[in-house]
Amino acid sequence: MTRVEHAPGHAHDHGAGLTERQRIEAQVYDERVRASMAALTDDELRVDAAAIPFPNREHEEFLTFALGRLGEVAGARVLEVGCGAGALSVHLALRGARVTGIDVSAENVALAERRARVNGVGDRADFRAVPIEDVRDPDGTYDAIIGNQVLHHFELDVAMPNIRRLLRPGGKAVFCEPVLLLPDAVRQLRDTPFVKRALPKRVDTPTERSVSLGDVGIIRRTFPAVRLHPFHLLLRVQNFVELGDAAFERLAAVDRAILRWTPPLRRLSRFVVFEASA
Repeated sequence: MTRVEHAPGHAHDHGAGLTERQRIEAQVYDERVRASMAALTDDELRVDAAAIPFPNREHEEFLTFALGRLGEVAGARVLEVGCGAGALSVHLALRGARVTGIDVSAENVALAERRARVNGVGDRADFRAVPIEDVRDPDGTYDAIIGNQVLHHFELDVAMPNIRRLLRPGGKAVFCEPVLLLPDAVRQLRDTPFVKRALPKRVDTPTERSVSLGDVGIIRRTFPAVRLHPFHLLLRVQNFVELGDAAFERLAAVDRAILRWTPPLRRLSRFVVFEASA
């Protein structure tokens, strides 16, 4: 693989020049890798080209859909934004893509590099510890860009223009995101101490927040050709109650019917796949 040139010091310049929010995010994920993932064996790092590496069952439907919208990736230059420990990037490399994975966590990036070597795609997968806001690759470097649960960690007014700049004309970007598409007053109510005590939030970091109507506006202004595909409605209860597999599948089937036949309720979905074209 011919690696894309990037600004000196960006590959592993962990912590230098990070915003306060990025620093917090990096610290959380660095500590998580050191605590629970650093001891993974090579066998546990293996990825199957024929099986999407879902983080958990909640991701299966929308991540399968997102990859389907991305289309054939063999020979394509793909950027994964917020690659984490590299499972999806390696999966795409095994399918023939030339992948660059970026993440704010240096520990994640080190594990992703190891995963690529274990799976024999170290020559097709390049990983960097750098936030998307700071990626300085040339305009139109990538044929496709993907992210799973990442936009809600970013300052979108800075991140989205850079994402579009990096995508070649005619390229496609897909992002799977948790959303709360309600007026700001309702969102603020959700963050009051009383509501949070009654209905605790499930978050990975203290700085993340679900994508808002304002965030959707930023995405639409950056990518005029963008479609929103909703997923999970009643399954929002999974935020507060752990469902058994049978109950989860039943609610998922009901959700699919509701979201298909009742368009006004799509705004209440828990996840959205954003599909954007440059």
